[in-house]
Amino acid sequence: MAPQDHPPTRTRDRQTRRTKRALLAAADELFAEGRVPTVAEVAERADVGRATAYRYFPTQEALLLETTFLGDSEPMRALPELANQIGDPAERVAEAVRRGAEWTLGREARLRAILRMSLEPEAGADRPARRRGYIAQLLASVKDDLDPEAYERLAGSLTLLFGIDPIVSLRDNGDVAPQGIPDVLGWAAYALVRAALSEPGSARRPRASRRSASRRARG
Repeated sequence: MAPQDHPPTRTRDRQTRRTKRALLAAADELFAEGRVPTVAEVAERADVGRATAYRYFPTQEALLLETTFLGDSEPMRALPELANQIGDPAERVAEAVRRGAEWTLGREARLRAILRMSLEPEAGADRPARRRGYIAQLLASVKDDLDPEAYERLAGSLTLLFGIDPIVSLRDNGDVAPQGIPDVLGWAAYALVRAALSEPGSARRPRASRRSASRRARG
C-alpha cells in the first residue's frame, strides 16, 4: 500500500495547532480592545465551538496564563544577553529592568488580571518564577565578588523590580506616570547593584587577591 502523504495523526496535529493559534489570536484581539477575555468570548471571536475551546483551555486562568506568556517571550528571554553587551554590571541590570518594565507596561491589563487570580488560591493560577533565572545570568560576572549572603540579598532585592508587581505599586500607590516607570525602576536597580558592590568585603577584585589579603590579615 502506498504511503499516505498526510497521515491522520499528522493532520490532526496540524489542526490542533491551528485551532489553538486561532483561539490565542482571538484572545490577543480582545486584550487589544481593553477587555480581559473569557474562554466563551474567545471561542466566539475565533468562530470555534465552546466545547472545543474548553478542551484547550478548561478555565479562564489557563487561557490567560498562555496568552500572556508571563515573560516567556523573545524580548524577555533576550535580557540575559545584555551580559555580553554592557560591561558595567549596574548599568547592565538597570537596562534589563528598564526593558522588562517597558515590556510589562505593554501588557499591563492582562498581567494585572493574572496577578489578581494568582492572589486567589482557589483559582489555581500559579505564575512561573523566571525572574531569578534572568537575574542570575545578569549578575554572573560579579557573583564571585560578593559573599554568598550579599549576593542572595542583592538577587532577592532585584526580583522586586521585575514583573507587574512593582508597576502596580508605582501606578496605584506612588502616582508615577507610566512613561516614567522604566527609569524609576532602572534607577533603583542601578543603586542596588552599586550598593552591593560597595559594601565592605564585597569590592570587585579577583578572588585570588581577596585570599591573599585575608592571609596577610591573619599574619
